[in-house]
Amino acid sequence: MITYDKAGGRTIHLFIPFDFNGKKIETITLAPLRLGHSLRWSKGDWKSSIEFLVELAGVEEAIIRELRYPDADRVMETFMAMMTPEIRADLMAGTIPEKFSAGFVAPDDETPRATNGSGEDLGEVPHGPGDPLPEEGFDLGEEP
Repeated sequence: MITYDKAGGRTIHLFIPFDFNGKKIETITLAPLRLGHSLRWSKGDWKSSIEFLVELAGVEEAIIRELRYPDADRVMETFMAMMTPEIRADLMAGTIPEKFSAGFVAPDDETPRATNGSGEDLGEVPHGPGDPLPEEGFDLGEEP
């Protein structure tokens, strides 16, 4: 049996309960998926789907690894059903987003360039924010 709580969590009642370190494991309860989980997934905060599952379940990874079949399938199916379509697609494809280091800089060929609106590259912008005004000033006499 799988029960749903009003907050969005789910409890899977195991067909085959087991003992782990002297404690009887009869259920696995998954916390509700939150926006923060989705954002953390896209930032690469988990190295594997099992790490993500362990966090939602709030148990040691060893407990998840001790699940027997068909309970293992039932827990994974419930976990997958809770995911957003984007996370589910990543998991099904075996794609885990990677975490970038703080010093990550996009290669120059991926850096967007300024254009004139028709796609023509303007190259280097001659003045940016904080640059001094040109000595000749601005001619405001001819407004468009």
